[in-house]
Amino acid sequence: MEVSKKRIWPLFANQTSKIKEAAIVLLFILMFIFASIFVEGFLNQDNIINLVRQISFLAIIGLGQFFVILIGGIDMSVGASIGLVSIVLAKLMSVYQLPIFVAIIIVLLLALIIGFINGLISVYGHVTPFIATLITMIIITGVNLLFSNGIPISGLPSEFNFLGAGYIGPIPFPIVILILVGLVTYVLTTNMKLGRSLYAVGGNLEASKLSGINVNKIRIYAFMLSSFLAGVGAVLVTSRTMSGQPTIGESMLFDIITVVVLGGTSLAGGRGKVIGVIIAALILGIIDNVMVLTGIDAYWQQIVKGIILGIVVIIDSHSRKDS
Repeated sequence: MEVSKKRIWPLFANQTSKIKEAAIVLLFILMFIFASIFVEGFLNQDNIINLVRQISFLAIIGLGQFFVILIGGIDMSVGASIGLVSIVLAKLMSVYQLPIFVAIIIVLLLALIIGFINGLISVYGHVTPFIATLITMIIITGVNLLFSNGIPISGLPSEFNFLGAGYIGPIPFPIVILILVGLVTYVLTTNMKLGRSLYAVGGNLEASKLSGINVNKIRIYAFMLSSFLAGVGAVLVTSRTMSGQPTIGESMLFDIITVVVLGGTSLAGGRGKVIGVIIAALILGIIDNVMVLTGIDAYWQQIVKGIILGIVVIIDSHSRKDS
């Protein structure tokens, strides 16, 4: 009987995974239909464009967090890193008058360094990812406030605004970046050795070691990818607001984690898909948008998101116990 169960389980687990994927798509479709019918102004062209532009920032950063959660970790420093990239970028352009492209390259390298440090602390310091990135979050938050005196940095060149608010034809530029990031991330996770190694490390660390995978290197890469995409998102958000803000990422951390987990990525690692993260970002965007259009207090938005995250985490926990 036990042998029979062992043979049957992989098929059952695979079906469960497909059911979760179908469920997230169905939830998005139902929410879109509901909002279209019952919420006045939802289908307005400007509203839809604004909604999709807003979720693009979240989805790009969420795709970075996806890599760390895929290996069974979590990056708590993302929000603080967004703030640091934002204020450094703004100061490089407004105070030091560096060209936009040069300033962006510098802050993206800074983001990679943050991810590398997170990886080193976690992997070679033998510190759990949650604690390792919590440490860097606290340090970076202090640096942000010290560097900016807690005041937004303005005076950015007007042409910089294109990245966060411009269009290529009828498509907002942040959406173009999201499409590119989504395609690259999809190819990386489905057709490249690094992607397969990320899934393997998250699925079974010891087995990955025995199969010859350099698990320490893969884990550090995951943190670097997370910080890099947080940096990309920070550049776009800074362009959208046209100011460097030290606390701009703090309110995003909860949403970033939510879209990854809601999108079907297991907190235990080893399971998850790029498209799930993007669809989950759209779902969260619809929730926010509907509540704004209907005049519901912003505090209720956090309550609703918290309930959603709680339900998803409980479901994920039970599915892991069953496996």
